[in-house]
Amino acid sequence: MKKNEQITLYQLLWSRKRGFIIYLVASFLPIVQQLLMEGTLAFSFTILEARTRTEISVRAAVLVAGMVMPAAFHWVSRRLRIGFMRDILLDVRKLGFRRILALPVRVFSRKPRDHYLSLLVNDLNIFENDFFLSFLNVIFNGGLTLIVLSLLLYMDWVYGLACALATTMLALLGRGFQKRIVRLKEAESDANKVFSQDMANVFSGLEILKLNQVEAPFRDKSMAYVTTLENIKMRFNIFDHFQSGTMETLGLIFTVLSFFYVGSGLVSGRLSLAQSIFMVQITQRAVWGMVQIFPHLNKVRASQAIFDRIVKGGPLEQEAPDSLGTLPFTLDRELEADRLSFSYGGKEVLRKASFKINKGEKVLLKGVSGSGKTTLLNLLAGVYNTYEGENRYDGRELKTLNPVPLNRSIAEVYQDVFLFEDTLKNNLTLYGDYDPGAIEEAVDRAGLRSLVQRLPLGLETPLEENGKNLSGGERQRVSIGRAIIKQADLLLSDEATASLDEGLGRHVEATLLSLDATVISISHRYYEGVTEGYDKVLEIDGGILSVWQPADYFKETV
Repeated sequence: MKKNEQITLYQLLWSRKRGFIIYLVASFLPIVQQLLMEGTLAFSFTILEARTRTEISVRAAVLVAGMVMPAAFHWVSRRLRIGFMRDILLDVRKLGFRRILALPVRVFSRKPRDHYLSLLVNDLNIFENDFFLSFLNVIFNGGLTLIVLSLLLYMDWVYGLACALATTMLALLGRGFQKRIVRLKEAESDANKVFSQDMANVFSGLEILKLNQVEAPFRDKSMAYVTTLENIKMRFNIFDHFQSGTMETLGLIFTVLSFFYVGSGLVSGRLSLAQSIFMVQITQRAVWGMVQIFPHLNKVRASQAIFDRIVKGGPLEQEAPDSLGTLPFTLDRELEADRLSFSYGGKEVLRKASFKINKGEKVLLKGVSGSGKTTLLNLLAGVYNTYEGENRYDGRELKTLNPVPLNRSIAEVYQDVFLFEDTLKNNLTLYGDYDPGAIEEAVDRAGLRSLVQRLPLGLETPLEENGKNLSGGERQRVSIGRAIIKQADLLLSDEATASLDEGLGRHVEATLLSLDATVISISHRYYEGVTEGYDKVLEIDGGILSVWQPADYFKETV
């Protein structure tokens, strides 16, 4: 379990050896329960052959015990299995979550966030609903069929051999359905992801839709998503019923033939009434067990595919990124881009951009929406590494740097801030161990003091889901406080003051300019007397980057 990408479902099951062995034993108890029930039914007819009251009483007592014991076996089996099932589901959830957390930023960013949420919710629900029920049925039906065939071969080897051939034919037929069942189950998983992502987009803007009274087009679009998902589920259910129906029909044909054979043995006197009933009953269990085993086995294999997607990811997530660098990250002198070019989605975003930023400089990044400003920040942070040209820190190419110290030395402040359902302090420190004085300094410099004083428990006040009990400006200040307390060498700010009022935005902008770190900030707002404090301005226009002195730039644009 140390390397999620290498573990298989059965390795995970075996990693809990004691629990798995107990689970297997518990899964075989229903076989004993079923055979006991069939034996009890057959034994009940021997009462008709009893000659004395004592014999009748003894057989009746055995019959009562035989009827009570199956319920006890069922209860014990369930109790022994449930703990292991819970632990494995928790392990799968943890493996999936750890894999997502371990993804390099450049790999994680290839998929939307809702994709990963769908893995941990929708796919896990599919796995939970299908795997253990089907796995239990495979063990039960498979074990029961083997034991029954052994009994039948012992009782009547000709009849037992015929039953073995019939179950083998059913097994081959069931195997033929396997690939399509797995494909349909994977299609259902994909459809669930698309549905989750599309609906998340609709709900994220639902307030705007209601305010503008344009719900109807989006309602129709949402219903189309629902229809698509349900159609895929229906195709799976239709095929699942088709494979079950086909095998049940063949099973019924063989059951009827078995009645004729056993009936002839009863008429000829070769078999007693109890033997005949017992053979007919267990024959049905063998045939119907094989009828049921392959639909469930196909679901188990489909669940394996879903498991692999949860703990290993899809092709884009499994794809090995470029070899990671090993050189230490430093920003003691400068960062420099030399003829830096980058394309995204077939569009050239940057074309041979060259600039130099000295340690401690404050740089303003300008350009119209969609010009590539955020992309440039991502390039400097190492999110993308498929660029051409040079991207150097203290003369070391970014691709050669160890990403761990690189990420620790860079702080980002974005317009969209995510907050945890935890205390304000933990949201500010991101669970880091910081000196109380450093925390208080970050509170003051980020403009959070009035918020801390207003909250009933101060820094220990729990925040609601994604900080719903904070205003947009307060959420943004928490993000800025994170960057301040981290004391990063490089701070990348993307519209940090966009949701703040004039006074607070001015305060935050001045705070960014007062930091000891090198700062690169995207901002469309101009604060007279503050914004002029930037050391230089980088402007992106049509993929071309220009370097300006602040006085010259603002003379042209303000």
